[in-house]
Amino acid sequence: MNRIATLSRAEFTLLGRNRLLLFNAIVLPLIFPIGMLILSRDDGLSDAAVASGLEIFALFLLVFVVFYNLLSVYSTRRDELVFKRLRTGECSDAEILAGPAVPSWVLTGLLTVLVGVAVVVLGGRTPVNPILVFVAFIGGAAVFTALALITSAVTRNAEAAQITCMPILILASAGMSSIRNMVPDNIARILDFTPMAAILDLVNLGWVGRTSSELTETGAAASFADTFGAAGQPLLVMVVWIVGSVLIANVHFRWEPRS
Repeated sequence: MNRIATLSRAEFTLLGRNRLLLFNAIVLPLIFPIGMLILSRDDGLSDAAVASGLEIFALFLLVFVVFYNLLSVYSTRRDELVFKRLRTGECSDAEILAGPAVPSWVLTGLLTVLVGVAVVVLGGRTPVNPILVFVAFIGGAAVFTALALITSAVTRNAEAAQITCMPILILASAGMSSIRNMVPDNIARILDFTPMAAILDLVNLGWVGRTSSELTETGAAASFADTFGAAGQPLLVMVVWIVGSVLIANVHFRWEPRS
């Protein structure tokens, strides 16, 4: 833990010196969802408005703060031979890769708390099941960290990350409720197995007691106990993505620049 703390402290310092990355990591994930919540406010926030704000927040948080930031960091550290030098020391491979990810993970937790407070202050309901919300964002950070490791294998440098990130950005966007509710049912069922779809279903279940497909339905929301039963499929999908992505990253991650 001391070695990971040392590596992550260095990454925090570098993040603080890069104003563009700092803006993308803090301002972007907050300004759009909170702005949407404020515009949707009308004597409080409806469950649909809360769910929409949280989905936009999750997209920006996991794609830009976690995935894109780590893709750039892993590609840059590899090309600067930082990883190669670290592997000659006492740090294990897992510690070397976890160090750069800690700032993104910490920001994920802090920004989630800030947006959650904003939802309640603006008149939205308190979460039905905070445990599922916590699991969704922690699991989402794990998924997109592993996807960053995989994508870095085909990314030559930080500039190339702007291109190689596109497949993951498209995959993440496809899991949004607005997309799944527009496409035919057979395609929507396929999109339910994408990582962002599983994460958003868990977030919506945990906060408003409904999955993404149930947001437009009338009737009472699920209770605290009932949300655990409904969370089975999205939780399983998220776990499969985490395990599969970690296994692929373990095989294909590059520690040195391409010759």
